[in-house]
Amino acid sequence: MVTDKQDQWFSELEKENNERLLQLEQAMQTKDKLHRINAEKIRKQAGSAADFKAKHPRLSFLKRYNVIIMMLLFWLITVVFNVAMFIG
Repeated sequence: MVTDKQDQWFSELEKENNERLLQLEQAMQTKDKLHRINAEKIRKQAGSAADFKAKHPRLSFLKRYNVIIMMLLFWLITVVFNVAMFIG
């Protein structure tokens, strides 16, 4: 009687374990598919970025360093304004 309950409990536990393993396997397959899709997107973006840099090197430079260029431009405007106020 006790062994029947244990066997029943083990069989239910095994069924639950098999269900969880199946869910885990499906999740891993989904994750693998998403990883492949993202890798392909990154590959395409890298290729298009390389093409863009080859076609427009100056614009690529401006896009890469736009924050530094803007800071230097504002700094230059401030210096010119201060010099003009000092002289004028």
